[in-house]
Amino acid sequence: MAGHATRRVHVLVLEVPGWGETRMRVEAELARRGWAPAISPADADVLLVCGEPGQELESVCARLWSQLPGPRVRAAVITASDVASTLDRAVDELLDEASQQSDARTRSRRPAEPRDEIAHTEHAAHGSSSESTEPDMDMDMDMDMPKPGGIPLANGGPDRDGLEMDVLHVPLGPVLPHWPAGLVVRCVLQGDVIVSAKAEILPAAQPSGDGLVPDDRRPLADDERRRAVIRRSDAAASVLALAGWSFAAGRARRIRDAVASGTALLDVTADLDKLARSVARSWTLRWTLKGITVGECLAHADDGMGQSGSETVRGRLIGWLEEARRTARDDKAEGAYELQDPLALQRSRLGEIPRLLNGTDIATARLIIAALAIETAPVAQTPQSRT
Repeated sequence: MAGHATRRVHVLVLEVPGWGETRMRVEAELARRGWAPAISPADADVLLVCGEPGQELESVCARLWSQLPGPRVRAAVITASDVASTLDRAVDELLDEASQQSDARTRSRRPAEPRDEIAHTEHAAHGSSSESTEPDMDMDMDMDMPKPGGIPLANGGPDRDGLEMDVLHVPLGPVLPHWPAGLVVRCVLQGDVIVSAKAEILPAAQPSGDGLVPDDRRPLADDERRRAVIRRSDAAASVLALAGWSFAAGRARRIRDAVASGTALLDVTADLDKLARSVARSWTLRWTLKGITVGECLAHADDGMGQSGSETVRGRLIGWLEEARRTARDDKAEGAYELQDPLALQRSRLGEIPRLLNGTDIATARLIIAALAIETAPVAQTPQSRT
């Protein structure tokens, strides 16, 4: 029975800012093994931390770990090359009966009490049920009322039409599928509408050396082009998954993984062409993303992702795929894909989140965050990036 259960292990991945390459390698390895990415602690057999979390993220890890049912394993991976061996050891630990029995005897029987405002929120429902779940209303609010299981109840607040609506404080992140690493957006909801939001990034313990490993056999421009195609494909996969189009999201991830594994860029152009045409022609996707915009925050921003002038989520998505197609064919664009001022861009994106999310529901907010493609990795302070 144990051997049968470990044929399809469910892994909850916590990505630390700066370890995006490792997280992508984990996703590729899970797909290769036929394992499933977990969408909540209750669904997970393994908690896999990609990177070295800082103090705040470590407290999130501890809380998630307390919520995993047994048998369970917690593992960490620092470099992309260690992913396969780490997952192999996780299976061995799941099958270690003595270790699992000891863990069951020593773990607390009481549910973990929320100690701060940072909480795990499950995948907000949007599109297909295979890609989403309802949000976990696990929040920390000071209320003079009973807190069943440590979770406070909602209180009332005036609505715009004069009626009284429930007011909930719901933190989104930092552990959500298709969500920027380490990002926490603390939302105040009236009914199902966000009326205010505040964003911050929980940092890593130290800057990461994670990234595409340079290949001495390739010119520098080729590595830059690969990073550009990988980044755009990964961002497109997130938007497509949140929109409920799991098939297209899977195609984008396969393109991303092929490029990351060393496949020649020209060899993926046909797949990019097919995906870009499918996305541009899909009336279902057009209807799903209709009216969802990112306002003017991208109109004059050089974020290195192409099509920065588009104000809609669909426009951003199509722009990424078109740019990936051109990049895969262009072998004379050395230095064209580096961010000009990444620290200022990161701050600008975070500052725009409250305005962009005001008046939206959680599912729409998830799509807007995905379309922003916020880079949360630590940014070195250089003379050009200091503000």
